[in-house]
Amino acid sequence: MPSSTMIFAKRSISLTKIYFILGSFFVAFGAFVASAILFFAPGSSSILISAGFSGFGVLFFATPLILLYVYDKNNGVLEYLLSLGWSQSDIFKRYLKASLFLASVAYVAEFIIIIIVSLIAGPTAIISGLLILAVIAGLGFSAVSLVTIAMMAFSSLQKQRVGANSPLALAIGVVIILPTFYVELFLPFGFGILFDLLVAGLAGILSVVLLTLSGRLIRREKMLP
Repeated sequence: MPSSTMIFAKRSISLTKIYFILGSFFVAFGAFVASAILFFAPGSSSILISAGFSGFGVLFFATPLILLYVYDKNNGVLEYLLSLGWSQSDIFKRYLKASLFLASVAYVAEFIIIIIVSLIAGPTAIISGLLILAVIAGLGFSAVSLVTIAMMAFSSLQKQRVGANSPLALAIGVVIILPTFYVELFLPFGFGILFDLLVAGLAGILSVVLLTLSGRLIRREKMLP
């Protein structure tokens, strides 16, 4: 019997595929940029640019699950889950786990490509490759966590149009990842890595706090259609 995580993930895939296409593009482009830099300038701060593209890829892969929550709220699925005895916290955790699962699919693909390229390019590239993977994981998963929880908390503000939902909280993920495109212009490579990881850490901490407060973050009636 499939877990609720897999059920939600499969339902989100059937809901929309455009974000998987966008996510695949950003993951592939991020991997291409990272590969080029690891081969020709493995110690360059430009490697952080690839983290931005890859981070967007991770975020886009999880976006269908974010849209699924709004879709389920508007169609009474959350009301049904509440009637089964699920609490607000239970619902938050199930959708969050599913969104992180989808994000991990993109990250694993990125991980395999960068590790293979790093091993081929040499020792210096291996260190840079591991650092960039750490940045991608930190930014990507923290952004997905924060966006998913914020979106569920702000679900009453979501806009529904014909054939699609507009998740307002998705902008938070963009704000988290966007600095990776510019930090190399202002900070040396090492400090740029630390800055990105600090941003990811703050987003992660905020996600944990919001998840802990999820039972009081949104009233049960706000989950009804």
